[in-house]
Formats: sequence, structure tokens, C-alpha cells
Amino acid sequence: MTDAIAVIDADAHVEECEETFSEPFLEKPCWGRRPRVVGSNGRAFWLIEDQLFPKLQGKGCHILGTPNAHANVRTEISALKPETIESMEMRDVEQRLRDMKKEGIALQVIYPTLFLGPRLSGDLSLLAALYRAYNSWIARRCAERPDQFKWVAIVPLQDVGEAVREVQRAQGLGAVGVMIPGTADDRLLNEPAFLPFFEACSHLDLPIAIHVSWSCPSLNNLYADLFSSVNVPFVFPLLAAFVAIVGGGILDRFPSLRLAFLEAGCEWVPFWVDRMEHFYEFAAERVPRALPPAGRKPSEYLRGGQIYVSC
Repeated sequence: MTDAIAVIDADAHVEECEETFSEPFLEKPCWGRRPRVVGSNGRAFWLIEDQLFPKLQGKGCHILGTPNAHANVRTEISALKPETIESMEMRDVEQRLRDMKKEGIALQVIYPTLFLGPRLSGDLSLLAALYRAYNSWIARRCAERPDQFKWVAIVPLQDVGEAVREVQRAQGLGAVGVMIPGTADDRLLNEPAFLPFFEACSHLDLPIAIHVSWSCPSLNNLYADLFSSVNVPFVFPLLAAFVAIVGGGILDRFPSLRLAFLEAGCEWVPFWVDRMEHFYEFAAERVPRALPPAGRKPSEYLRGGQIYVSC
């Protein structure tokens, strides 16, 4: 009976490699500024302009699964994984399929890894080019076996016009959704400036996946140790996004829009919704001016079929 059940990994990740930002994926004007892998003593980092990713200590520290290696030496994290580097980086699609078969997975929806960290560049033109390069690269890789690999696009919300254009381009490349962080730097997702992005996704019927990430600089910079960083600034933007989306009226404005909240588990949902619901009812009864723009109770949106949460 279980043989008939197709297992879909709806939040699989690829570890980016230098090929991701190579020709023809990264546009020629940016070649001199492309991300490079550097490292020593069994550690590897992405060097993007004058910044290293991941940053392992100090305020704003974070940890990532990429890069996998430097000078053919696997990193500590990479060495713990049973898959080959070529499989994790999707440079060998057939090997990745063999790994999936061992795990009983029929299909993967691919998400990035490097882009879960803090903003990669303060230069919007370079940032947008890196997003386009990733989308073009992962589209090429997944196209080798489109029956078993799907992918979600990434877009730079810091430039909403560019984000809309990239959503449209990515759908043409085969994207099945769009991944965004829980905040756009220190901005919440219910700001009116982001409405064109939500409108584009709704119009194109592309679901939005809000993924845990170190997207909020002010929050990131409160923490100087990895344990705290992984437990608060990595997760909290997703919770803030839930309040912004549900309370901000986004689901009312775009009733066909679908959103998923990924990789934070689901245990937070009862606590968070109960807290929101309690204040909603309190405000409705005693402080009407404190009511959010949303037209319904938070629990009603949760039951409405537009929201999905990974376990």
C-alpha cells in the first residue's frame, strides 16, 4: 500500500556553488564582482565584495550549509552529510536522484541556501543580478529532470519593480512558486509598497513561500552567538510575516493568493494565532482603533484555504 504513496519533499535545498554565479547565469557586467569561495582550515565562505557569508561570530552571526568545500576539502557541516558535494550542489542531477531514491523521495521542490542569510549586497543592481543568476541556474539544473525536480524563484523585495519583473521572468523559466523572507530588511510585508509584488503572484497563480531566514538586520545585530541567532533572528521574521499578512489585509485584497510558512515547524501556530485572536477580540470590544486592517479573525484566515504551514 505504501508503495503507491508518492513522497514529495516540498522544501528541499540546493547548496549554491561557484557555477551558480558563472557564465551564462550571471550577467557580464557583474562578472568582476561575482561571489567567490574562499577559506582555510576546513572552513569555507562566500566572499561577496568585502563581506564573508556565513559570518560565524560577532553581532549578526549566522550559519549556512554553503559553501560545501574549499580547495577540495569539505567543510565541517558538509562532511556530516551522506550525500556527495555534486549531489548537494545539483552539479550531478543523476546522483541526486539516486540519493532521493535511497530516501524514498519521488519529487523535490528546490529552495536556495545562500539566500537564507542576510542581504548579500547593499548595491541593488548587483543584488538583483545575483537573484536572476540563481533563478536562471536552478531552472537549468531542474530542467534536466523536470518530472522529479521543481523549483521556486527568489526575488529582491528591496526593489519591488525588479521583483515583479523577476516573478514574471521566473514563471516563464518554469518556477512553481516564489520564496521570500519574512521581512524585506527592516520592512514588514504589509507595507503598501509591496502590493504590486503580491498582485503579480496572485495574477500569475504563483504561491508564495515565506521561509525562515536572517532577513531583518536590526534583529540580526542583537545577537553575537550562533545558538541565539538560529533560535531568534532566523525564525522570528517568519512569525512577523504571519502577523503582517494575516493582520495587514493582504489575504482580503488578494483572495486567490496562497502562502506557505516554511521550516519553522507548526507548533508556533496555536500559540501565535491564539494570541492574535485574543487581542483581536479585545480590540473589537474595547479599543476599535486598534483593530487591524484585516476584515476577519485570524483563525478564520487559517481555515480559509490560503495559508499552509510545514510541520
